[in-house]
Amino acid sequence: MATRTPREKPRKWIDAEIAALDPDVDYARIWQLGNAYRTSPMILNMAVCQGFLRLVGPASGARTLVRGGKGKVVLHQQRRIEHTMREVWIWYTGEGAHDPRVRESVERVNKQHDAWAGKYPEAILDVRQYTNTICIMAAEPHRVMQRLGLPGFSAKEQRAAHRHWSEIAGLFRIGSDQGVPVPADFDGMLEFLADFERKDYSTGPESNVIAEALLQQFCDRWFPRPLHGLGRGLVLSIATPDLLAVHGLKAPRPFVAWTLRRALRTLITVGQRWAPDPVEVAPIPAAFSEPLPEPPMGGRLKAALSGMREPQPAPDASTSTN
Repeated sequence: MATRTPREKPRKWIDAEIAALDPDVDYARIWQLGNAYRTSPMILNMAVCQGFLRLVGPASGARTLVRGGKGKVVLHQQRRIEHTMREVWIWYTGEGAHDPRVRESVERVNKQHDAWAGKYPEAILDVRQYTNTICIMAAEPHRVMQRLGLPGFSAKEQRAAHRHWSEIAGLFRIGSDQGVPVPADFDGMLEFLADFERKDYSTGPESNVIAEALLQQFCDRWFPRPLHGLGRGLVLSIATPDLLAVHGLKAPRPFVAWTLRRALRTLITVGQRWAPDPVEVAPIPAAFSEPLPEPPMGGRLKAALSGMREPQPAPDASTSTN
């Protein structure tokens, strides 16, 4: 019997399969179809960079990862993203919280957090920060698409995203407590993110350091040095003013930001509407399995570290986005 080749799928098959699935039963598959096929290693790396900028919106989060300039995010940027992408991809492509691969992956992260908490007691995140993390994983892709002028997730995809990430949230530990509390539905996740960004974002000495480290990692991996400005602009063009402010980042010039957002919108639209749907998930493991040498620290990151180590003025209203 002839072997069926992957390309025998219909030219546009992803939306049709999503339409046939039940978000209360097939939520993991709906998440996978909507987020693991029509992407690429560079686009997902950019999304993770954007997501981490939001995770460390609170100054305490930035301080936890920078660790006085000795954190992995500063000194071993590529090794860190390679590890992060391997775990995140398991959560994207697994069969949900009951999948042994997903459970083992989350437990590795739990143990890593336990080790950090033992070594850096100040690194323990509070419950709201954990909830923020889950909500970012579930809802930030939808918010980014809407910032680009696209519809974002359908009602079915929103329900599936909430179910998928809510169940994975139950596998995480906060200290000795099992499970991360999450809002009751997808709209609740969006409301939580808006509330968190309004009340919990704050600027600290490490805020600009973490931002420059994340941006350098993305640019070093995907762009030659003369085009680092383009890579940086891609990430910053989809950032919101509050996110830029809390990390001490300058927005791209309006025309540049508009052009880059328009390019991203066109790329996504072509993939969703006209290009043949991929028949396999994006090759994320292959793209991040080969360790990339750590490039020299860039000038912006050096300047941010230098600024972090200078005596800081007393905090005032300008150091918080509250």
